[in-house]
Amino acid sequence: MKRLFVILLLLIPAFIWGQRTLDILQNWHQVKKGETIQSIAESYGITPEQLKQANPDIKIRRKGKIKKGTLITIPKPVVEEKEPAEEEIVHIQTVIKSYSTVRLAVLLPLEEKSDRGAKFVEFYQGLLMAADSVKQQGINVDIYAFHTGSSTQEIQALLRSNDLSQMNVIVGPADQAQIPPLCTYCTEHNIRLVLPFSAPSTNTIGHPLLYLATPASSLTQQGATMLVSKKFEDNNFIILETEQADERGGNMIEALRQELSRKGISLRTMPIDGDDFAIESSLNQFKMNCIVPNNTSIKTLNVFFAKLHDFQKNHIQYKISMLGYPEWQTYTGTLLKDFYTYDTYIYSSYYRNPLQGRTSVFDRDFMNNFKRPMIVSYPRYGMMGFDLGYYFMNGLARLGDTFEEHQNELQYFPFQHMFNFQRNGEGNGFLNHAVLLIHYKPEQEIEMIVQ
Repeated sequence: MKRLFVILLLLIPAFIWGQRTLDILQNWHQVKKGETIQSIAESYGITPEQLKQANPDIKIRRKGKIKKGTLITIPKPVVEEKEPAEEEIVHIQTVIKSYSTVRLAVLLPLEEKSDRGAKFVEFYQGLLMAADSVKQQGINVDIYAFHTGSSTQEIQALLRSNDLSQMNVIVGPADQAQIPPLCTYCTEHNIRLVLPFSAPSTNTIGHPLLYLATPASSLTQQGATMLVSKKFEDNNFIILETEQADERGGNMIEALRQELSRKGISLRTMPIDGDDFAIESSLNQFKMNCIVPNNTSIKTLNVFFAKLHDFQKNHIQYKISMLGYPEWQTYTGTLLKDFYTYDTYIYSSYYRNPLQGRTSVFDRDFMNNFKRPMIVSYPRYGMMGFDLGYYFMNGLARLGDTFEEHQNELQYFPFQHMFNFQRNGEGNGFLNHAVLLIHYKPEQEIEMIVQ
């Protein structure tokens, strides 16, 4: 029998999580041309001072203007409490009665002694921080955590030995072999099952309350669509050809071909082992040259950036923009300067912005709570746990049985992971279709473009 080693959130120490963090989770806004601190504040019913307090690192220009494209967080408006009418009280009780306490179970190999196991523990700790944030808003949360092992037999034994039928949502498991029996169990008991680490190929058919948090297989197609849309001004799109094309690179090139073909734009090629003449033959000095490697490898980027540096010493007339992959986020330690220099765009479903003040707040609070920093990984598992936990705990508490129908009305600006769950056909589960562009601008700024 697998043991229950954390029973209720009420049994663990309270976590340090300030009201400022709760406030900035309420909403977000991408600045449009000409908008000022005053106009944005008025549109959300708050004061400019409240907006500045929620965005201490914001840069305000002359006449109160903020740079176009800047993402800012919108604090929750402070409103006077009023005594609700008698009929209003009855309505609220009717809608959220079954969700006055959100019951969430975590089923992961939390006792596994490995690097993977340590990341799962960190993910769980992020969930606990989310529960504490939700709890500070007056929402009751009970969290149950189980060590699952990794086999089919272990998950079946766990389900036989523990009654999880009253859970509102179950998060896990981590291993593919355990997904089918848990899907069946959750479908039979009308429980939402969230798979945080599962491959996008997991079958949602016949499981209407199954949520795949890992981006759907359409992520590459969506990324290509966004890249072409962002860079579409009759630019020159070029494939950087290598002998080590990988699966994601191949899918990206095919998706780009389809998108550009629809717009009547050709896709040129450039061999990575070509000389200066081969590079110049592929470029256009009158257009932006958008270059996409056919693989995600850092080795490819190192080789190509070295060639570009030498090439541009004598060919400064060419404008170049690199278009790339989620994996490129892991290369910023050595290639950040190159990403800035070559106006780089990366598509992804997640991004931890190290330049945002709220990121530092989260890192600090995680350290205070658990006496160690988060594991340096892409993504950060603690942030992933927080974003996922907050999305479902807050959403279920607020929407109750209407969660599936109205979750798109939830407003939450995540620390790292984006969620845009869409049902995968009638009677089936939900796929996460969230995608964003991370833009490393030549001005040495990082812009996040949300679809």
